[in-house]
Amino acid sequence: MSASGITLYIATSVDGYVADAEGGVDWLDAFQTKPDGDEDVEGFSEFFETVDCLVLGATTYEQVLSFGEWPYGDTPTYVFTHRDFSPATEAVRFVNGEIADRVPELRRQYDHVWVVGGAQLARSFFREREIDAIRLSLVPILLGDGIPLFSGGYDEQRLRLVETTTRDNGIVEHHYEVADEDCV
Repeated sequence: MSASGITLYIATSVDGYVADAEGGVDWLDAFQTKPDGDEDVEGFSEFFETVDCLVLGATTYEQVLSFGEWPYGDTPTYVFTHRDFSPATEAVRFVNGEIADRVPELRRQYDHVWVVGGAQLARSFFREREIDAIRLSLVPILLGDGIPLFSGGYDEQRLRLVETTTRDNGIVEHHYEVADEDCV
């Protein structure tokens, strides 16, 4: 899998929520599959091998820390925040400021940037038209309420479906590329 640019790779409920009304993601636990042997059931490891840099919002950073050991090793990680945090590893950097001011630097330094989340950060990247690809995993559950991934605040952007993958656990992953503005 070859990847470059900035990718939003995220899971939502079928009704479009990335977290429940309290901001939790425990509902995802029921859909975690345990691969047999070395098989990468969800395709995540293959994706992650292409990633040079991670971008997270403060709430997502806190949530990842609550899961225990830092899961991203020494991959450079930028956390967009106005708050003071301690870095999980030496690879974690905290940035304060506008997405538009930071993205040129990220694109110069890294071939493939993963926008991990959350929804507010993703919408900021969409507002600046700085997402090149979306890997959207639809989890077969209706939450009815929560934190929506797509709630507007950005201009219309056309997507081109690259691939759809159906997982044994019912998750359907859609891989889109953001089409050029001139694309019909």
